[in-house]
Amino acid sequence: MTTFTTPQQPDTATPVASINGQLVSWTVAGLPLWDLGVVAGAAVTEAGRTYAGRFLYADQHVDRLLQALQALRFPDIPTRDRLLQATQQVIEHNFPLLPPGSDLGIVLFSTAGANATYLGHHHSQPMTVVHSYPLPFDLWRKSFVSGVRLTISTIRQIPADCFPVTLKVRNRLHWWLADREADLKSPGCRALLLNRDGSVAETSTSSICVVRHHRVATPAADVLASLSSRLVETLCAQSGIPFERRRIDPAELADADEIFLTSSPSCLLPVLSVDNQQTRLSPGQGPVFRQLLQQWSLAAGVDLEQQMLQTASGSISQ
Repeated sequence: MTTFTTPQQPDTATPVASINGQLVSWTVAGLPLWDLGVVAGAAVTEAGRTYAGRFLYADQHVDRLLQALQALRFPDIPTRDRLLQATQQVIEHNFPLLPPGSDLGIVLFSTAGANATYLGHHHSQPMTVVHSYPLPFDLWRKSFVSGVRLTISTIRQIPADCFPVTLKVRNRLHWWLADREADLKSPGCRALLLNRDGSVAETSTSSICVVRHHRVATPAADVLASLSSRLVETLCAQSGIPFERRRIDPAELADADEIFLTSSPSCLLPVLSVDNQQTRLSPGQGPVFRQLLQQWSLAAGVDLEQQMLQTASGSISQ
């Protein structure tokens, strides 16, 4: 068997995913065992979110996905219109299934096709997938209130001569190992990776921002070209807060006024400590964090703090 067929379109009460343009039930959506996204982690991905059901930055996420696919020379790259249409279909179907006040995480990815060795021929069927999940505010709430605990991992960032780490790909075993190491060291702790030169890189899911003397700095090299980091830069400009991209030495973390993480799904999370050394403004929600959170909420049209602190995340079965 060398073809992969997907189930028929589900009913309106079932969350859906889009696989190569076909809507299927989220509960049975999957990739074939011979797909290189499964076999080799050869997939490019994007992760975003809705705000009150609106995917405000869809164009930016889709464009970044397409740029990465082109840069890595993936076969049969989907069109921009096709990706945007599939994303909108998934949102329109799945968002009404959420309880009031909830929102969706949005994931897009495209694989490199089939593994010729498993099939015995070079037929390739890349898989392009769009799916969603209820944003897990319950999971993030403690970190939002009390701050994320980080530990510097012994595992380093993948060097740029392997593949451009500015691109968002599925090859993430090093991140899983780093977070596993951090949690074994101190349960609930997350890993902060360094680059090969010893400078600060990023976490497995977020960019890191360091605040000193009311100036925000984030690593400039060998990190993901983060859309949330770009939004933070825009919000800082609107708020009159100096923002810079530069090399950050780990020693600066001990002297920081504030540290926070930024990602598209969780937006902003304060950092409580790095290697058990607390930030000056424990539990971490300092004035710059608060100002940027307010600005992000205004830009999105959603009170992000209220949404994060609501009593129930409002999950749906997926």
